[in-house]
Amino acid sequence: MAKKVRYRVAGGCALCMTCIYQCPVNAISLIEDVSAVIDQEKCIGCGSCYNACQPEAIVQEKIEEEA
Repeated sequence: MAKKVRYRVAGGCALCMTCIYQCPVNAISLIEDVSAVIDQEKCIGCGSCYNACQPEAIVQEKIEEEA
């Protein structure tokens, strides 16, 4: 089943690592203690990181379906 949404860290990451702990497929990592980053190849689009992010640094983007 294809994902219909994509999640990415847009900015304002507090480095709290809550999203990392919530991700069931380990698709999120920290880059040089600056920000979290979501590996789109691993991400299953479940939204756990998005819902857990208190500073609302993770944004949801709709993916247009290919015809």
